[in-house]
Amino acid sequence: MFGCLRKIGCLALVLVVAAAAYVTRDRWMSLIRRTPPPARTTATGPTWEPVSDAAAARARQAIESLGRRSGPVFVNLGPGDLASYFYIALSQLLPPSADSIEATTIGDRMYVRAVVSLDDFKAADALGPLAGFVSRRERLQLGGTFAVIKPGLAQFLVEDVRIGQLPIPRGGIPKLLRQIRRGSTPPGVADNGLPFVVPTYLGDARVGAGKITLYKTVR
Repeated sequence: MFGCLRKIGCLALVLVVAAAAYVTRDRWMSLIRRTPPPARTTATGPTWEPVSDAAAARARQAIESLGRRSGPVFVNLGPGDLASYFYIALSQLLPPSADSIEATTIGDRMYVRAVVSLDDFKAADALGPLAGFVSRRERLQLGGTFAVIKPGLAQFLVEDVRIGQLPIPRGGIPKLLRQIRRGSTPPGVADNGLPFVVPTYLGDARVGAGKITLYKTVR
């Protein structure tokens, strides 16, 4: 008997709650409608910035400010701006067929990539047996850091190379760069370095937080 009464009491309680919910439905239903669904998060890759005249002009203005006596002691540049500024140096180092040049930063490295004809410098030789997995025209990607060798001369120290989706073994990078470099190599350039001319007042360059920081020479 008591079990039956308990069942009746529980049923009555359910009916009361249901009735209250129905009467106040406008309040709690509006709250549900206002609650957004959980945000979807997706991993995004780095943003590649193309080489352009506008980017080169921005970089030139920032770098030239370092040379002024009352100028700043450092400037921050985006990877596309710096690559655009040194476009002439890059074009001299990259194969003649290179186009679609872009740049980005990942961690403490700057990356430059371009679509090239592998026949220009026998880049496929560095892949060995894997050469058959790439086409004759592929994207060449170089990643590394900067170092100033002496006033007026710096180098891009290449630590990561990819041809298409295939990575070049670290030991094969110097051989590949020897095929890329044209002309004589200045003294002091590392085996994995690509040299380029810089203003004499440029003392150092650091990569990080999505930008490249250039420092004035301290005298």
